[in-house]
Amino acid sequence: MHTTAFNLVLLALAGVMGASFAWPMKHFRGWRWEHVWIGQALTSNLAFPLLTLGLLWPLFRGYLVEVSAGRLALMVLLGMAWGLGGIGYGLCVVLLGLSFTYSVIFSVTTVFGALLPMWICLRGRPAHLASFSLGLGLCVAGITAIARAAARREREAPVQVGSTEPLAIPVPSLSYRTSLLIAVLAGFFSAAMGLALVINEDLVNHLVQGGISPAMAPLIVWAPLGVGSAIVALAFGFWCVERSGSFHCFYQSNPLRNWSLVSVMGALGFGVLLLYGLGSTASGHPPKNVSWAVYMTVFILGGNGIGLLTREWEHCSSGTYVQLAAGIALLLGAIASLAVS
Repeated sequence: MHTTAFNLVLLALAGVMGASFAWPMKHFRGWRWEHVWIGQALTSNLAFPLLTLGLLWPLFRGYLVEVSAGRLALMVLLGMAWGLGGIGYGLCVVLLGLSFTYSVIFSVTTVFGALLPMWICLRGRPAHLASFSLGLGLCVAGITAIARAAARREREAPVQVGSTEPLAIPVPSLSYRTSLLIAVLAGFFSAAMGLALVINEDLVNHLVQGGISPAMAPLIVWAPLGVGSAIVALAFGFWCVERSGSFHCFYQSNPLRNWSLVSVMGALGFGVLLLYGLGSTASGHPPKNVSWAVYMTVFILGGNGIGLLTREWEHCSSGTYVQLAAGIALLLGAIASLAVS
């Protein structure tokens, strides 16, 4: 039997894995951004979920035939929106660094993830509206503080934004404001993943009640979501490869190293789904709002920790560090406030 403490450990590990997902992007050699994004789509969105679903097909077959074509199509469409958010996220990791990207994009996702289900009447008003409103306000304040800290970093140490050898990206050099807009839009579209889980919560619960492991039951949602996300990522990625004339890089430029790294990204991305699904639904699990708060807290702290360790904020002034810390504190306060609402 799982205990609450054990489930909290699983949720924390999911946060660490989520924060580590983009870390390998700093270590590719001879690939452009589009090669990495195609590779992670093939592994994280397609190979790992679909292979696992194939291995467990006898368990899922009876449930999948009961799912209407319209419902599956909606999951794929939401996955395509999630894929658009993923493209923005992947570009921002290179343009703005891990710390900024994780803080801003996923804070925007938090805001819209909380509001969208209410706007389309999937969920009612929170029991504690004041705490809910405070949480959203703190989230916006935290995003603003971190965005200002990143703007100061641009002025103080412009060459230290990303990795020392950043991936070549398929877009022209962008201003800070344009990059920030991409981050906000990426956060909005990324909320489609959470919306898909809310819409299909009854389906996942039905599988768990039927005896399927809480870690595996969400595959009925993850698989079509991954297909939709991969459609967008692969279409954009191969279009960029065609434009740059760099298809040969897949098999000529450090193929063993680079394909190993995208496989690590895929394993991290899929591992997050399994660990979060298990930690938030298995016997002895904490309330869903607490599960989400634990995961997001570790996720944001982990992303910023990796950003600091990889020297994204090196040579910044003490005032910039203070502003960054204040933004992170505001985001953690927002998570806590939303968790009790």
